Amino acid sequence: MAFNWIKRWTKPRKVGLALSGGGLRGVGHLGAIKALEEHGFQPAVLSGSSAGAIIGAFYAAGYTVDEMLRIVQENDLFPTTSLRLRTSGFVNTRFLSRLLRTHMPDNTFESLKKPLYVTATNLLSGKTEYFHTGPLDEALLASASVPLLFPAVKHEHAIYYDGGLLDNLPIQPLTDQCNFLIGVHVNAPDNIKSDQLTTVKTLDRVIHLAIGQSVAQNATKCDLFIEPPDMLQFGMFDKKNLMKIYEHVYAHASRQLAKQ
Repeated sequence: MAFNWIKRWTKPRKVGLALSGGGLRGVGHLGAIKALEEHGFQPAVLSGSSAGAIIGAFYAAGYTVDEMLRIVQENDLFPTTSLRLRTSGFVNTRFLSRLLRTHMPDNTFESLKKPLYVTATNLLSGKTEYFHTGPLDEALLASASVPLLFPAVKHEHAIYYDGGLLDNLPIQPLTDQCNFLIGVHVNAPDNIKSDQLTTVKTLDRVIHLAIGQSVAQNATKCDLFIEPPDMLQFGMFDKKNLMKIYEHVYAHASRQLAKQ
């Protein structure tokens, strides 16, 4: 998608960056951010869903792309990197909470250097909610709680699951605060063959086809939309591909920005 030319030449005053979910593919957001910075974009406000919310939180806290890459490589940053099941059948997410508190010890939205909005799906109301105040780790865990894999997060009499279920490219909280919107989607649903559908890939496929409609609708409202192809070559749970994911998205974003 091309830039809005008027906004491009008038040098947008305030850039908003929305980051999609995507499990381990979310590390691709770091490649997109790196390319955006190299082309002069400095996001002032961020929003994110699931893995995008986690990346957004670290970026809003002031971590550089290189620092975030190191953290991702050294730790299980995303819940989907672990398949350690409890007797309840859910992945234990306490390790993620500890990791977040280690690197962002103040653990509040208010302590971040840039405003951040985190999406979560309220299971009871059936609506998307956008967290931007209060405890940070609780909101991030809610946003990344993929149904059937991770336990729901209970907060103030509500039950929350993955924010990407209803809004996987959360631009809504940015529209009133920014005059240039950038969306990054790392889950483009490419065509696949039936013999590629393992149990895990089938689950991955069903989830992302279901949530893809919200991305398509919001993408048209972005001044710049980055959606690298061929992302399904990378698995949701395979940590060995982290740098390949980063490099793939960085290369695509760099080429796209160079053409503008």
